Amino acid sequence: MAGLAIAIWASLSAKNAAEQARDAARQVKDRIATLDTLADVSAALAIMEEIKRLQRAGAWPTALDRYSALRRHLNRVAEMSPGLTDAQRKELAGSIYEFRRIEKKVDRGVASGVKGLNLANLNDVVSREIDRMERVMIAIKQAGS
Repeated sequence: MAGLAIAIWASLSAKNAAEQARDAARQVKDRIATLDTLADVSAALAIMEEIKRLQRAGAWPTALDRYSALRRHLNRVAEMSPGLTDAQRKELAGSIYEFRRIEKKVDRGVASGVKGLNLANLNDVVSREIDRMERVMIAIKQAGS
């Protein structure tokens, strides 16, 4: 009878240890996903700042390349970050849309000799998107702590 009690106790202890290990692994996995998301948002913010500088310098072909890289980062965050809220996904979708729109406008402008490109307007949009992504980053950091 004592042997059975010891076996049951050992079995319950092993089950408890396995559950704790599973929970710890899940926490590590969630933390890594959060850090990956923050890295992509940070990279996107850096690219947005670079785009503003390129636009000011009139380096339109390079800026066009950076719009594409930026959208890839934003799409990766939107699609591969399981902990995002619906509001954060909506913010990301808005930014992706805005940069697709800007890229199209700049592409047309470059094709026509940069006529009709309003630098102040373009940089205003980029600045608003930087603010939007900063809010997303702050929310992700707060949720992860």
